Amino acid sequence: MTSRDNFISAGAAALLAVLFPFYWITFLGQTFDGFEAALKQDLLTFNWRDLLFVLIGALEVCVYLSLSNHLKSHFNARSARILLCAMAAVVAIFHSTVLFDIYLALTNQNTLSEITGIVAMVVAFGSLGLYTLFAAVFSIVCLINKHLPPLLKVFSVLMLLMSILQMTLVLSFTNVFLFPAALLVLSIYFVKDKEELEVI
Repeated sequence: MTSRDNFISAGAAALLAVLFPFYWITFLGQTFDGFEAALKQDLLTFNWRDLLFVLIGALEVCVYLSLSNHLKSHFNARSARILLCAMAAVVAIFHSTVLFDIYLALTNQNTLSEITGIVAMVVAFGSLGLYTLFAAVFSIVCLINKHLPPLLKVFSVLMLLMSILQMTLVLSFTNVFLFPAALLVLSIYFVKDKEELEVI
């Protein structure tokens, strides 16, 4: 990757670190009945928050694909690159739930039908579950790869911790703050000097 690409990737990661907690704090603040109730309530409205949701998804996909491309120069990182692409794919699927908002807005529906609600829940929770699995495996793969630089190891540790917390469900809300920290580490990683990013 060129220096320009590195700075674009770093900027995307830094911007995502700011927008991610802002969106999810306001999202979960809609109701105190948990993620499922907040999602159902959100599906019935189409506003600026849905556009922000799409932007966050696009930035996250961009960051993972950029990191995958960046790892081309590292030895024995093929598995990590494949997992990053898988993470990007499930993130795209998760953020495609905005299509339910658009559908309900266009059809002027004020209530969420049982079938629509079930499909939306399956897509949302299914993609989150797959993301958690892929992120955990990615983190382990990176941590056992001796050729990857320290900053990427730190990012991997934070991602693994996030995956573990996500699996507990009860403590998953802490990822609203942990994920931005991981993104800031990744942002720093992207802007490091080229010679520090090359395999020794």
